[in-house]
Amino acid sequence: MSEATELPSAQMSGTVHPEFESIVQRIIKGIDQDTLADLRRDFHMRLRITLTHPDRAELIEDLWDFFYDWCLFERKLPDSIAALPENIQTEWMSVKEGSIRGLYEVSKVTDVYLKAKELFTGETVELHKKTAIDFLGISKGDIIEGRLMKEGEAKKTFFNFVRKPSFHPVQVHEYIKKKVKEFKKAKDFETYQNWLWLLVGMYLKHRIYQHMPIEKIYDDNSRI
Repeated sequence: MSEATELPSAQMSGTVHPEFESIVQRIIKGIDQDTLADLRRDFHMRLRITLTHPDRAELIEDLWDFFYDWCLFERKLPDSIAALPENIQTEWMSVKEGSIRGLYEVSKVTDVYLKAKELFTGETVELHKKTAIDFLGISKGDIIEGRLMKEGEAKKTFFNFVRKPSFHPVQVHEYIKKKVKEFKKAKDFETYQNWLWLLVGMYLKHRIYQHMPIEKIYDDNSRI
């Protein structure tokens, strides 16, 4: 692994919503590098992952996707930039008000759309395919974490990914469902949403440390 000394202009994967990407590009230009570096340290602490970069390019891209998501939706950076152009402000309001985040169990996948049920709320969503890689590797029964962007009219609402989702192996589905059940019992949606970032951290660590037993990573007390 290597220590990152400079933030890229916007090193993101192909599975991102175009409005999300344009907002990120503007944010990178409007925030100084020291501030972004501080945000990155906070982000890594939230996910409980090392500040060093993985060696694989696809992992680095995914890490930046999650970081920019966190900057926009958790830290709400666009709201703090006074000189944000009007068109970017409009895009930001659209993305902010039209997006939802959750943990989804896939019930159906076709060449055109995907249906899934959010584990906490029980809401069923339908996602339409926009790129050739949108549903790549996703099957019925999979559990994915993702932020979704609402599209379409009231009676024909569907969703698209804001950024690439995180995928969680079948070996940890029991652990995940048990955790969600605890949050539902406590009616604690806020803590559930915060925990999703820890889950993203587990997902990334499982890919970084492939030699480690998965149960050592997907664990509330994991020190990896």
